[in-house]
Amino acid sequence: RKVGDVGFDLEAFLRQIADQEDPRLHVVDVYAEWCGPCVAMVPQFRHLQATVDRFEERCSISQVPRTARAEYEERFPQTSKPRFLFYKGGSELHYVEGLNAPEILRMIEEHMAPIGVDE
Repeated sequence: RKVGDVGFDLEAFLRQIADQEDPRLHVVDVYAEWCGPCVAMVPQFRHLQATVDRFEERCSISQVPRTARAEYEERFPQTSKPRFLFYKGGSELHYVEGLNAPEILRMIEEHMAPIGVDE
């Protein structure tokens, strides 16, 4: 989901990544609208959402404009390099600079919440 979409504003995004009780992995794509490489992973993410069992229950993917959050704007200079942050349990786990699909996919595979066991 993209910050700014109906029902998903910056406050909802911040609550989501800060939730220590949420077992999901939160992948954050910090992007610039004009940056082609910044949106290049979107088809990969859509493929995961469609093919991985119960993906939405185990992992969230959010697109956040670099300028939407002061911390991101200060931390990441305006370039054509995409940035991907990974949050779990309310903390940032990892950061990938650039379009490094193997590392991004490895992080998702390694840190995505396991499928829950029904009791």
